[in-house]
Amino acid sequence: MNDDTFKTDRVDILAKFQDTGRSLLSAQTRALDAIIHDLVNIDSDHDREDVRVPLLMLQAVGVSVHSVLALTRERSMAIRDGFGITRSAVETALNAAYISTAGASQAEQSIRYMRQKRWRDLNRQASFADVKVTAVRNIGREAGEFPGLEEALAEFTDGKGRERRSWTRLSIEDRIAIVAKLNRQAGIAFGSAIFAIYRPASELLHGSYYGVNYFWQGSRDTPARSAEAFDELWVTEHFVTLLCSLFFAVSGAVTAIAAVHKLGLHGELQEKLAQKLGHLISEMNCADPDPDNEHEFTTQPN
Repeated sequence: MNDDTFKTDRVDILAKFQDTGRSLLSAQTRALDAIIHDLVNIDSDHDREDVRVPLLMLQAVGVSVHSVLALTRERSMAIRDGFGITRSAVETALNAAYISTAGASQAEQSIRYMRQKRWRDLNRQASFADVKVTAVRNIGREAGEFPGLEEALAEFTDGKGRERRSWTRLSIEDRIAIVAKLNRQAGIAFGSAIFAIYRPASELLHGSYYGVNYFWQGSRDTPARSAEAFDELWVTEHFVTLLCSLFFAVSGAVTAIAAVHKLGLHGELQEKLAQKLGHLISEMNCADPDPDNEHEFTTQPN
């Protein structure tokens, strides 16, 4: 086989992997639609916050998956922005599952956080260098005029009068552990999603040089300096990272929420889709023209 034939064949193989992966993400958007439909039926009167809050969060996850699908239609540099979107989607999916698992108290806490945050956003101040910036919207009302708002503000203010900037004091690991107690597979899915996306997305979002270099080099010995090399990096590292992170985040949320409400068919579908993902990853490993035996990945119980 000459070089030109090899390059053509490799381009076709990469395109097949790309198309198959995107079809799996599309299947997960349909899985989200299906469980959202069932949640709407469970809470047809819109009076159960433990259903309504996760439902809206699942819709947000679906939007992000569609965004990543749009960014990966072509093998272009646009995939870079998919890392931040994917990390957001993963955390949103985890929060949806955690709130659904923990029940009404956590749903109500997330609502209180939202309400006090919206109030604080009416009067924002920041200082940098010798400049002070203020953004104010005067609605002609006081916090005390809204039932429960003052209590919510106090709940998310620390002892020094500073705003608490997180809706929960539980770490990501703590939230995964709570979900895992309900459904071990959901916990493993979330752990996998976080493990895959959190570190590289953090560097890209924070704008470090490591993040810039990571986009062009990934885990390889040298940065991609040709279209063919970038194609390989795009599919076998960047796309696989986003695909697996989003897939497992959706799977974790769907599986956990289905377990809470005893909607077994959703969990069964996730098992079938996971088998397809596993088959794709196996195919990609077998088709790697330059297998790297220096990498090792293991899991073990704590």
